[in-house]
Amino acid sequence: MSDEEKSRLREFSARLESDDIDVVRRALDDYQSAQADTRWGVDNPYWPLADEVRFAARDLLGQPPSGRSHASALTVMWHLAEEEDADLIADAFEGAPGAEVREMALLAAGTALAESEEPNRRLLALITAMVLDESLDVQDRRDAVRALVVLDLPEVEDLIVRVSESSELQLQVCAAGYLATPLRLRVHRDRVTRLVRSWPEDAGWEAEHIRREALKGFHSTYWKDTELDDPVLRKAHDELMFPLSDEGCLRAFATLLHSEDPVAVGIALDHYESSEGLRHVLEDEERADGYLPEVLARAREVLRRPMSPAEVSALNMIGKQHAKPGDARLLLDVLARTDSDAVRNEAIWMAYGVLDEAEVKDERLVAALGDLIFDPSVGTKETAIRILAESLGADADDILLRALREGEPKVQATASHYLIRTGGLERHRVILEEVAESWGEQPPVRPWGQNPIEMIFGTPHSIHWKGHRLADPDLHRAHRRLRAPTVDESYHQALRTLLESDDQAAVGIALDHWWSPDGAMARGGEEARGPERALVLDRIREILRQPPSPTELSRTYGPEAKHRTALSALDVVAAEEPPLLAEVVEAAAGDYVRKRALDAVEAVFKDAEEADLRLVEALGNVACEEKVPLYDRLRALELLNESPGSNFVDALVRATRCPEVEVQAAAAWGLMWDEVIEDHRAMLEELSAGWPVEDVPWEVTRVRDMLHAAKK
Repeated sequence: MSDEEKSRLREFSARLESDDIDVVRRALDDYQSAQADTRWGVDNPYWPLADEVRFAARDLLGQPPSGRSHASALTVMWHLAEEEDADLIADAFEGAPGAEVREMALLAAGTALAESEEPNRRLLALITAMVLDESLDVQDRRDAVRALVVLDLPEVEDLIVRVSESSELQLQVCAAGYLATPLRLRVHRDRVTRLVRSWPEDAGWEAEHIRREALKGFHSTYWKDTELDDPVLRKAHDELMFPLSDEGCLRAFATLLHSEDPVAVGIALDHYESSEGLRHVLEDEERADGYLPEVLARAREVLRRPMSPAEVSALNMIGKQHAKPGDARLLLDVLARTDSDAVRNEAIWMAYGVLDEAEVKDERLVAALGDLIFDPSVGTKETAIRILAESLGADADDILLRALREGEPKVQATASHYLIRTGGLERHRVILEEVAESWGEQPPVRPWGQNPIEMIFGTPHSIHWKGHRLADPDLHRAHRRLRAPTVDESYHQALRTLLESDDQAAVGIALDHWWSPDGAMARGGEEARGPERALVLDRIREILRQPPSPTELSRTYGPEAKHRTALSALDVVAAEEPPLLAEVVEAAAGDYVRKRALDAVEAVFKDAEEADLRLVEALGNVACEEKVPLYDRLRALELLNESPGSNFVDALVRATRCPEVEVQAAAAWGLMWDEVIEDHRAMLEELSAGWPVEDVPWEVTRVRDMLHAAKK
């Protein structure tokens, strides 16, 4: 644990032990907030202090409510409650809680009851009373039901059955969801069926889930629209989906598995393989494990015998997990005789296991998978490419290179992705670049969400011009060079080629590479920016005097792309180039450019000991320019007022002569410093006398107050 983490925990622990209830409550809220963030895959940094958090929550619950103290404590108990907390939570219920406390108390109660070997009878009785209390809001009663569904008790089941007869649809659905679990359906299937059939079609997603999953059950993976002809097999299938006992379920499974009906065999294999199948409906899931050798033997028998309808289920059952090197022959036979993409897809995944398990890869199987990639009638090419690349590594190069040369664009993109993942970029850069060039700026497919063009040429394309392809071949080659990971003279030549061109997008791309931390800096550090610095400054100066760029040049930023690029580059050099920044402030091509330039001035002033006189003069000129929007003029005066040093006075005095009261007042307020005010008192008092009395800027009031106070 780092020193920073230890310090944070010490500070958090001190807050938990505070005598101030609000401090403790806020600490509990921080814990809950951090716990909520764990759903995004991050750890709760306060978890090492979970016991202290629990004790603090107990302490708050033992005191009279103060603000949200009980709600915060119960929210923590939702995650941390133990069996011994049941009475404290019951106390919260009996204290006539508000809606928030009641909601959190029910959540905490569910946790405490789930943690108990024997449920707390007092707490159980209180929640039961809420469930049955028809004077309560339906949502509160539903929450109470949900607090009890963690308990597998006869009295709770009886209560839920009673709730299922409620006239409230929401309570019916909630109760049916409890009764529709596989083991409870053995007893309550008729009841749940009757309820579901009585509900309207728009009863909500939970009702639809019960209708779809609980009543229809898990039919199969590959045979959902198939009805078995044999009544004995149909009965076995129904018993497998909705068993009355484990013994009956397993007998039905065996009946299907050993039948001569290929669809029945396929259904049985699907039920064994799927997490929603056999194990889901058994009370003792481990009883299914003993059938694994028998199931695998039957699956391999299916692949050896002419039971083609069941092949897809058999292949899926064996899959990568159970495949052995000796299964290669079976797979070759299947691939030779099938014309089904579903069968091919499962065969490819089983081949993954065969190749992974084998010390020496079966060349016949490798060749068969390679043939799939080039068969126009096959729709599983991308999967075959992945399996070969991941199983063989660089030994798959020959097949993947052929896919680059002969495959359709999607196949090319997939082959490129996996070739690069196995280190093939350095081995085969030339052909990879040739293929990527043929796609333009958008790849035909992005395997695993990655752009193979960027994997080949590098990143960034740019910041503000992504997706734009430079039409001129020389400019396009220069752009490609910038994306490569190294810096040498060819890199700088490419940068100059783009910067010196007449193509607006080319200049913008070059500027993006120059200023972005992922561009030149990532390749060669600050030194990589040096050779083209003067040229970059010239381009910034030119661009920010020009109108916006054509909309079609940038898909994301449209006409703002050119100015955004130049302004981003300006941000990098602003502190070291005040003359350039001053020029942009005064000669901005539009309101957006001016606003961003003023932002840059603010950033520069924050790190300076004395404001550069050229920037001060530029701000003064903007403040006095009637054609500039009033908002920007006032922003310029604000920056002058906050500028470091004291060379801003002349600019503010000049602004007080402008005709607008707002400008006069903002400038006058900037002069209200002890060192300055006496030198300009007469002018300030004259201004004050001429200003209106009502509907004036706030600066008017402040200036008048200070002048009046100084007289006293």
